[in-house]
Amino acid sequence: MSDELFRDRVRERDLDNFLVEELHASPEFRSWLLGHLTARFDAPEGCEVRLQKSPTRLQDSRQTDVQIGWFDPTGAVTARVLIESKVTADFQPGQAEAYAAEVAAARSELGARRAASVLVAPAGRLCTLLDASTFDASVSIEDIADALEARRGEDVPVEVDARLAVRVQLLEALCGKRVSTAWIARTVPEKRDFAEAYAALARERLPALRVRPSTDGPKAITRIFEGLTLPGLPVPALRHEFGNAVSWKWVNAQFSGLAHLAPAARASGILAGTPYSAEEAGKSLAIRARTPGIDPQSPFASQRDAVVAGLDAMAALVDWLKGNAPKLAVVLQGGTPAPRAAAATARNAASLDREFTDALRDIYAQCAALDYHPTGMLQMIDRLGGIGTARRLLELPPSEGFARLALLERIDLAVESLVLEPRWDGIFTEEERRIAQRRLR
Repeated sequence: MSDELFRDRVRERDLDNFLVEELHASPEFRSWLLGHLTARFDAPEGCEVRLQKSPTRLQDSRQTDVQIGWFDPTGAVTARVLIESKVTADFQPGQAEAYAAEVAAARSELGARRAASVLVAPAGRLCTLLDASTFDASVSIEDIADALEARRGEDVPVEVDARLAVRVQLLEALCGKRVSTAWIARTVPEKRDFAEAYAALARERLPALRVRPSTDGPKAITRIFEGLTLPGLPVPALRHEFGNAVSWKWVNAQFSGLAHLAPAARASGILAGTPYSAEEAGKSLAIRARTPGIDPQSPFASQRDAVVAGLDAMAALVDWLKGNAPKLAVVLQGGTPAPRAAAATARNAASLDREFTDALRDIYAQCAALDYHPTGMLQMIDRLGGIGTARRLLELPPSEGFARLALLERIDLAVESLVLEPRWDGIFTEEERRIAQRRLR
């Protein structure tokens, strides 16, 4: 068979299409996959099984990659399994939590063992994806390929054997095993090894931050850090840019949607005497400093000094942001001193986050008393803290939980109501408060 038939680059949607077709056509494969869920899920008997790609979830406007549904003779759904596939991408903000919320709602409606979620990804990605444990089971692409390969040893028709062979090739390409034959894998082994060494060093030098797992693809020339919350400011995206065979690049903090304020930041004087500049980065305002360029395809040892310089520059940038948050908040709010920002910065940021977290947990307890359990919010608190959780929820579309509280006439338990309480003056930006006010109206 000519390799020219398989020169297309594989993508995540190829995995989705494979899962839909194989789960529909092969009850044996479907049983094998569901066997990973025996501790959490029981497939109902005597029901029609239907497959669906990219259905919109009931709890929010997001989509599930693949969904298996069981339907009784009346057409009513009796069980659901949601499948999320990951090849090189990371979870989007709140994505894992949204899956957990959808499964929790389905279990409440269908039964405790009538809904579950599965994460499918290369084995190497399963070890590095944050929030992978949110799913009820994780299945590696390599294991799926082995299961299909095992079937080829059975007495199967020639056509089926040929189809299985092609599908094994596809799966091997998706998990990076095939480089020059069949499909071309997106992952670059050298970059994957580099990313693991980089993450280990980052944990040593920046223990308060989390480095987001790398995609390890051909365009993986940036590392993103999470975990920084600044009073009175939006959550910044902290980026260490490697470049691509260049001498110099940047570490920067990007504030989404505020690119138009770069001239004001430059004119404010807060960057005078510092290594930082204010630049437009797409739609974001970037506060950045120059750092040595890095080649992520070279041996890590040869690039270690440049990596250390970049990580130290990131640490210095974080310290500067913390020390200058009140001044930066003035700039980002149009140059007028904000009483809320002044009040917030007069109090300890960590103490405020603990207080706000306690308030969110109290909300959860009151919701639970109403037989409503927003478990997705609890999981976000563990990852982002209380204030970070509120900001993330304000960034996302209103949840099903918000509508449910409105129906219960307990909108006072919504996160939006908590954000607007006077005791949190200065914690949230004016735009975040306006979003909360609009939703409550």
